Amino acid sequence: MRVTVSATLILAAGLCLDRSQAFLAPTPAQRPFSSSSSSLSRTSRSSHLTMALDPTSTVEALQHAESILMAYTDDTKPTLNAEIIGVSSIAVFAGLAAVFSLLTKNLKAKNFAFTLSEAEQAAVDAVKSLYDPTEEDRSLTEAGTVGFVKRKALAEKAKEAYQKGRDDREVRDKTLYYAEIDPSFLAVLLRAANPSGSGIFYDLGSGAGRAVLAAAKLAKWKKAIGVEYLAGLHKEAVKYEGKFKRLGGSPTQFLNKDFTEVNISDAEVIFAYATKYSRDIDDVLATAPAGSRVISLDRRLNARKFKLLKTIEDPAGDLQLVFGYVYLTL
Repeated sequence: MRVTVSATLILAAGLCLDRSQAFLAPTPAQRPFSSSSSSLSRTSRSSHLTMALDPTSTVEALQHAESILMAYTDDTKPTLNAEIIGVSSIAVFAGLAAVFSLLTKNLKAKNFAFTLSEAEQAAVDAVKSLYDPTEEDRSLTEAGTVGFVKRKALAEKAKEAYQKGRDDREVRDKTLYYAEIDPSFLAVLLRAANPSGSGIFYDLGSGAGRAVLAAAKLAKWKKAIGVEYLAGLHKEAVKYEGKFKRLGGSPTQFLNKDFTEVNISDAEVIFAYATKYSRDIDDVLATAPAGSRVISLDRRLNARKFKLLKTIEDPAGDLQLVFGYVYLTL
């Protein structure tokens, strides 16, 4: 059985990684994916993985790939023997892991830290405390904070209540996806949008209202409006709105409507967490007034209608980054 040069290098990577200590089994205290480390943030786990897989050592080890493989055979054309075949699965994994490590290192090398003003930080802390008031709510799980997990579970129940008794052809499923933007990320996006202080903010698909209340606390608006299709989530947003009024901020309003039925001709800034949205969102945004700004997460807009002002990466992103786009409506 003969191998190509590329396959040879991958297999050599597995043999060499042990030399570079990039594939040694971690001690119990070092295992980043053990159940005892479930409270660690995604960033922390990624850092542990980067430490465990040293790309520099891996690259150096790969330089000796040819000589190591040749040691297994006297044939002038290297042939895999049973011993090499036996470790092939491990070698392939190790090679892929090394590539992953390099990508992770490159991501972590970027400056993801956002610098907030004292007022912005105070607003962010106030909104986070409103939604996750207890230490338990703020504790991290694999899926986010405990508070977020609870709100996402509530969103699933609201979706099930909406779907009950409806024909499958009438039901929206993929577009009814619950997600929350980190208030500090929204703060930087709003700064790029540069609101006037007297305009109207819209969140199309506002869920439990977190982005609306964060916007109302981070900037001055004539009104910050959230539009949510699911009745259960709308009720939850109204509950948080009642608590928010004690904190002070711009006036807010929550509408239990389909955002395709809402007139946004008076909008100054429109926000949409549009990762799972259908093309309906594009039709709605096409009605935005000229000069308004649109903040879209993970969705690029038509360049003929919108001018891209800024692209910002989510600092909380890890293996899957979230991109925020700030557009000017032409």
